[in-house]
This record gives sequence, C-alpha cells and structure tokens, in this order.
Amino acid sequence: MIAGTSPVAELRAGELSRYTAKMPTRDGTMKTREWVFYAEEVAMRALPAELAPPERKVMWTVLQFHYGDPNVHFEVNPSPGRQQVELGLHFEGPPGSNDAWVTELARRGPEYMAALGDEWELEEWTASWRRLHRVLRFERLDTEFAHVVAGELVKAFTVLGPFVREGPHPPAPSPDFAGEGERVPAMQSNR
Repeated sequence: MIAGTSPVAELRAGELSRYTAKMPTRDGTMKTREWVFYAEEVAMRALPAELAPPERKVMWTVLQFHYGDPNVHFEVNPSPGRQQVELGLHFEGPPGSNDAWVTELARRGPEYMAALGDEWELEEWTASWRRLHRVLRFERLDTEFAHVVAGELVKAFTVLGPFVREGPHPPAPSPDFAGEGERVPAMQSNR
C-alpha cells in the first residue's frame, strides 16, 4: 500500500456508492471491476467544478477517459496479478499525431512534472504509441487504495486536462516542404 493520504474526500456520510453495496469482502478486498468503478466514482465526485467531466470508455477492468479524441485518453488499468495499477495519459493515434502531442508535452514537461510528481514518466510505449504514466503498487484492492488512485487521477485531470482539451497545436508545415528532406517544387502560374 502507498503511504500518505489522498486529496480526495471520502463520500459524504449517508451517501452510498453505487459500487460498494455488496463489497468489500470480509477482509476489505474488492473485486477488480467493482474496485475500478469505485475509484472512478470517487474521482469524478472530486473533480473541481470548473473542470468538465471527460467522456469515458470501459473495457472490462480498464477505464479510459477522453475529451473528444479517444486516441488521447487518460487510463486506469489495474493488473491484480502484478499487484499494480497503471495510470496515465496515453497517445494511441497515428504516429505523427502521437509524436506532435509528446513533443509539446515534453516542451512543457518541467511544469507538468513539478505538479504531478517524480513517479510520472514519459515513455515511448510501442513503435507508435506514447504515454505519460505512473505505476501504483498495492497489496490488495480496497477502498483506501481506490482513494489514493482517485486522488492521482484527479491530479492528472487537473494538471493535464487543459493541455489535452487545448491540443498540441504543432506548427503548420511549410507549404514547400514534403517531409523527410524532400522539397516540393514551387507551383508555377499558368498565366
């Protein structure tokens, strides 16, 4: 379990979670799917009012959140067998788009990393996909750990959400540049 407290407030007294009516088990452990939805609920309730809630996509126990472009999404991915949760901002679109996002993200890196913490890492995940992520280790999936992960998710939305909604805005290519060192001949007038 991660030491420290979560910045996410507990559910208010008398306010029941949709996902804890029949959990946790006697030892406090939750099933993975129920845990991930509980963590999501805690995070969404803690989002600052000025931050628009993202759209969501569920793939069994993986949650993805995006602001209009599913290729650029926040992800919560628990792996009980490895006793870890991967939390990150993923770029899973076309390679050129992913690289544009990561170039701008790296340019702003010191500002974001100061706000997110040293546990976050920007990496080339596959030949074309990129991610800014962190791994949180756990002994068991319980409500306490859900609050820790929810706090990190809220921090990611708060710090990186405006960047994601704004987009990378790469500079427009020169009209006479085709890429990879190849120049396009100037257009000729037919007058």
